[in-house]
Amino acid sequence: MRRESVGLTNGPLQSIRVIDFTENMAGPFGTMILGDQGADVIKVESPTGDVIRHTGSGSARMASYFANLNRSKRSLVVDLHRAESKNVLQPLLNSADVVVHSFRPKAAARLGLDAAAVTATRPTVVHASIVGFGATGPLAGRPVYDHVIQAVSGMADLQRESDEDDPHLIRHGVVDKCTGHVLAQSVCAALIERFRTGGGTTISISMLDVAVSLLWPDGMMDRTALEPELRMPAAALTFRLTPTADGYVSLVVLKQSQWDALMHAFGLGHDQSGTGGGTMKPGAILRGARSAIRTLPTDDVVKLLTANDVPCAPVVSLDEMLVHPQIVANGTLVEYEHPLIGPIRQPRATPNFASMHDAGIVPAPGLGDHTEEILAEIGLSRPSIQSLLSAGVVETSRT
Repeated sequence: MRRESVGLTNGPLQSIRVIDFTENMAGPFGTMILGDQGADVIKVESPTGDVIRHTGSGSARMASYFANLNRSKRSLVVDLHRAESKNVLQPLLNSADVVVHSFRPKAAARLGLDAAAVTATRPTVVHASIVGFGATGPLAGRPVYDHVIQAVSGMADLQRESDEDDPHLIRHGVVDKCTGHVLAQSVCAALIERFRTGGGTTISISMLDVAVSLLWPDGMMDRTALEPELRMPAAALTFRLTPTADGYVSLVVLKQSQWDALMHAFGLGHDQSGTGGGTMKPGAILRGARSAIRTLPTDDVVKLLTANDVPCAPVVSLDEMLVHPQIVANGTLVEYEHPLIGPIRQPRATPNFASMHDAGIVPAPGLGDHTEEILAEIGLSRPSIQSLLSAGVVETSRT
């Protein structure tokens, strides 16, 4: 794990300014990707800050959760519920290439951050909004978190081992993070369109749509054809660990050559027919292999399967993952000194563009760290800034 320098980032999105009104995980994850790739991301927060600033472990001044979602950004604190905030909001929006928010529709309209209001004065802007269930329909406007979307999308139901088993949630914010990736990719596509046409565009991203789209290719492969000629077992059944004598392995066989290799590894016979195991059906092959694997140590199983070119891996604990030789070889994790948390580790920006080769990490900012410099950049005079600070309309980390 390498020690990383801390400094200004660079990358393909340099000179693009993103005004980020999102909080929690989905939006901040997406805007962090844009910031990692060189965009100037201004995180606009209320005086109390993003709720995850103090959610989970870290320090009294910042939670690690926040640091993991908000590096490569600057923090501006403004109370959007104060009438005087329009003196900050409008010039800020006028400086934007991209505006992102995750307010519910009524709240966005009330704050003047809906697409119609923003594009009326800034027609070249890329306006992106994230909603939970959608903009219309019986659930529109309801508050959601990742857990809720997993339930409604069918994702929790897919985790059952059988019809008699209980549904389960995936134990990390997979929908939030995929929504963030969709946001980042969509914004980049919209910027290309703007460079081609000169006009802005509006993007609306539904977390529920993202979840269903994510689930579909394999999770719904047996519910895609309305009148299937063949009915095969669900792909979800392949997502099952195999116990060893002292742990677990994950193995997957798909191609004919892999079925042959699995049979060879455990002496289960030879395939003469080319139909997936000769007279042995795939289920019988797997049962025979798993029966043998249960008697062997994990290391021996992995060596045997690897020698026969069967895709496999042992189950690695979270602590072991941090020092896994492949993670180390990839340079996946970096360590640096965060000014509010102290030494921390995070995954490096992915992917690593050539233009980002020697880019340092920009740590997640303290609340209001950049308020004054941003206000000056968008044209406010020093007396105006001081007046807003004195009235509590804006705040800095030194307030």
